[in-house]
Amino acid sequence: MEQERDQYEDETSAQSDDRRAPSELEGHALYSRLRGWYKTDFDHSIKWRKEAKECFAFAAGDQWDKADKAALEEQGRPVITFNRIQSIIRAVCGIEINGRHETVYLPRGTLPGAVKANELLSAASQWMADGTDAEDEQSAAFQDTVVTGMGWTEARMSFDVEADGAYVEEKIDPLEMVWDASARSKNLADARRLYRVRKMSLSEARDMFPDIDDAELDAPWAYGGETDGEVVPIEERRKKRRESEGTDSRDEVHIVHCQWYEREEFYRVADPMSGQVIDMEKDDYETLAARASEMGMPVQAVKQTKRVYKQAFLGGTILGEVMEGPCPTGFSWNCITGELDRNAGYWYGMVRLMMDPQRWCNKWLSQTLFILNSTAKGGILAEKDAFTDIRAAQDTYAQPDAITWTAKGAISGGKIMQKPGMGLPSGFTNLLEFAISSIRDVTGVNLELLGMRDANQAGILEAQRKQAAMTILATLFDSLRRFRKQVGRVRLHYIQEYLSDDRLIRIVGDDGMMQAVPLTRDQTAGKYEVIVDDAPTSPNAKQETWATIQQVLPAFRDLLTPEAVVAILEYSPLPSKLVDAFKAMGQKPNPDADQQKQLAIESALSKIRKDDASAEATRAKGLLDLVNAGAVVGQQMQAAVGNMMSPEPWAAPQINEPFAVSPPGDPNAQPMMPQMMPPTPTVPNGLPQPPMPPMAPEQGGM
Repeated sequence: MEQERDQYEDETSAQSDDRRAPSELEGHALYSRLRGWYKTDFDHSIKWRKEAKECFAFAAGDQWDKADKAALEEQGRPVITFNRIQSIIRAVCGIEINGRHETVYLPRGTLPGAVKANELLSAASQWMADGTDAEDEQSAAFQDTVVTGMGWTEARMSFDVEADGAYVEEKIDPLEMVWDASARSKNLADARRLYRVRKMSLSEARDMFPDIDDAELDAPWAYGGETDGEVVPIEERRKKRRESEGTDSRDEVHIVHCQWYEREEFYRVADPMSGQVIDMEKDDYETLAARASEMGMPVQAVKQTKRVYKQAFLGGTILGEVMEGPCPTGFSWNCITGELDRNAGYWYGMVRLMMDPQRWCNKWLSQTLFILNSTAKGGILAEKDAFTDIRAAQDTYAQPDAITWTAKGAISGGKIMQKPGMGLPSGFTNLLEFAISSIRDVTGVNLELLGMRDANQAGILEAQRKQAAMTILATLFDSLRRFRKQVGRVRLHYIQEYLSDDRLIRIVGDDGMMQAVPLTRDQTAGKYEVIVDDAPTSPNAKQETWATIQQVLPAFRDLLTPEAVVAILEYSPLPSKLVDAFKAMGQKPNPDADQQKQLAIESALSKIRKDDASAEATRAKGLLDLVNAGAVVGQQMQAAVGNMMSPEPWAAPQINEPFAVSPPGDPNAQPMMPQMMPPTPTVPNGLPQPPMPPMAPEQGGM
């Protein structure tokens, strides 16, 4: 083992050029570079791994050191464990489960104006999560974060089940992961490389790398502290299995999966024809620049660098070749981190805080039982002549139904007395209570958040105390939100590159019902911002939304329609199956209701037609009256003009009656005209005509 380590140190020191990117190296140099990185990063995480195993044991109830447990058992003292940590872990993880989040994709546009989320992408992300039970896997990773300070998931495409590819998201054991020793940002956002040590059977490794020899499929230097005992190479294990003609339980290999990113040069070139900026690789730009120089055309460009993610598999050598990373925007492994220990350079969870209070709680409780057992009442102090038969007294003293005979005068003479008991020391109970309460106090989880407050207090006060506890846990849930944004970016890449092949996905339509739509590239192409928001269907969000709706609903009761009620039920705490039933009832055709609706429509149309006919008759009558009035006025005017022109105007017929329009349909009615001018005087028949007044002489006639 020491010889192999020395050989390994020689290999790492013999690297040719540290300035070159790993993908530019070949063979032994590349293997040495990646292996050297792994050793540096693994050594940094050794202390965390030891602590993580202890935290997992504490959460499972294994809370005694081996030495302390052996000492208690040797003394015959009780080894007691009351696991109070598990309830707090479940409470915090339950908050995460009840507060689900949803991923929303907002297009990254260049024009001002309102930005609308891409509902198809958001629905596709939820469809991917439902197909692989991603929410359960993320909850399991979050529980690992609460326990150890780090939780991991992997998002990848699998072509084993579906030929076109199926999205897979699964939780990873934190002890399998090795991260960049220099990373300090939340969720390892600044990590340059990550490793996963995968333990698998030899047959599975052969299926992954069929062209690699069995001796090269194992990386014994990557076992670290995960395997107890001496590391046995795969060839020796196979030889042992052949000799024993049986199955060796250690017939497993370890393969190291490495992902890292490199910085690669590229050029941003201004297209003189369209005015747009085009990204070009270095080789393509050099070719373009050479041709433009020959033609005498200037090329406007700027050189930049970008991250390019790579991956490789390591065993006894490089297994295969260096490949592009599964996702060009980040690692396929995503981490949730707890609180950072700056000096140690790693993260820890809530169990680390509760270990000492829980350990002292167990010890003091065990000590309490030992004191009570060892100082229990019942022992006596007696003089030798206090009993006539000492053997019989020993046998019958502890029997309540037996008589213990004493010597005459022994009791009255004070020859028998009880052994004095010390009892519990003063303040011992307070220490035990302090240890129990400290398990909660060090985490900030109070009794209200656990639902254990046995007090008659106002609901508002209890809600405020729950909110105060949630404020203390906010940093932990902030890491969870950031983690889900990272997963959303990985999903976006897989949707655009693999899943946008017109496959049908399930989404929720505008009417609230499920429907299948094709996932096409023209609807998913482009750049998007990933936003994580509280899912409106999560239990916590439903409770809060429903409480708000109940307060404002009375103000809008006159505006409620069946459709509005069904929409409101979507955000109620009612079971989703019942809400779907209400939706189906609202969309189910009702023959009676349709018939009544048709009759109402016909009645309204009939009334409209009747009103239109009445209005038309009134309009026709008005036009007729207007025509008749015009005719009468014309006749009167003509008669008046005739009288004025007549030499004997008094002889002309006169109309002195008022004018009235005859009703329509009355042929006997005569139109009358109102008095337009003073009546002309007339002479009755048989009387002499009055003389004409003399004409005034014309001026200038005399």
